[in-house]
Amino acid sequence: MRLKNLSLALCAISSFTLSSWLYADAQLVSGDIVLGVNDEGHLNVTDIMGVTINAGSTGLTYTSVGDATSPGCLCEGWGVSAVNGGPHTGWASVSNGGISNISFDSFVSDATTATSNVHMTDLPGLLVKHEFMPFAGAPGNAYQASVTISNTTGMALSDVRYARMMDWDVPPTEFSEFVTILGSDAANVLSTSDDGFAVPDPTAIPLFDIAADPCGVDSDFVKCGPDDHGAAFVFGFGDLADGESVSFDIFYGAGEDEAEATGVLGEIGAEVVSLGYSSIFDEDLGESVPNTDSPVFFFAFSEVGGEIIFPDPTPDPIPTPEPGSLGVLALGCLGLGLFRRRRYQ
Repeated sequence: MRLKNLSLALCAISSFTLSSWLYADAQLVSGDIVLGVNDEGHLNVTDIMGVTINAGSTGLTYTSVGDATSPGCLCEGWGVSAVNGGPHTGWASVSNGGISNISFDSFVSDATTATSNVHMTDLPGLLVKHEFMPFAGAPGNAYQASVTISNTTGMALSDVRYARMMDWDVPPTEFSEFVTILGSDAANVLSTSDDGFAVPDPTAIPLFDIAADPCGVDSDFVKCGPDDHGAAFVFGFGDLADGESVSFDIFYGAGEDEAEATGVLGEIGAEVVSLGYSSIFDEDLGESVPNTDSPVFFFAFSEVGGEIIFPDPTPDPIPTPEPGSLGVLALGCLGLGLFRRRRYQ
């Protein structure tokens, strides 16, 4: 696997000084990856740098081909919910539901990192922090977002949940991609699907399948498509006592091909994964197939109670199912993992 050196400058933005990075919302650059982060911790911001060659906004950009979350719909977002005398829920997404019941506290960024702090508007003691940084194991291929949900309400919270959704638009076939989801049986996973257009409301489960040929809800699937779909996940973390927090990690990135992408996921120790592939027409089959030799994007989680999906740092590429076999693919090797939630007092 080729790991690229950390870079703070691209030819398209060479005229920017460090002070140009210090503004509300941020475009973070590490190697081939540019991540666009809003104040509230969701992706897809205006591309003021001109580095996203296939859209006017930046969500998750791989500089050689463009952005994989912003063309067509600024639909990447997150949500949180808890019960405290009654259900409370809020979310943040540019296009899917906007900002609902989430109040801004602070946002600090530099050239490569950003930290967002918010609280739930009608439950001010429920705090959510997103800390974005290059993943140390592969800084040129992946960003890590460490998420911490804290209870400072003065009383216990029950049924604490977190949702994260994204619409995959993988270049150069932005609205006709193949999508994989693995790790749906992780202990903290409540629901999964390919519905990247869903409002990130953690209480709205089970999720829905939106592909023309169904991919599957709450189950793993491999290279489903081609279609204009994405990835949606809802996690449950149980109860939080007053003064208690729960943390886990999200990863956004890409490799120059499938082998590099899955290699980086092995370095990450990913437990829940979505991969997004562009499509290419196979003359022999007479149909579109996943392009495993062009940049492959990923969206992954760790510390969510699952088994590591790619334990070998250099795993074999994911086999492409034969036509018509996607709906019956068995992935029994991905058994239920240990509950590895991190708690802090």
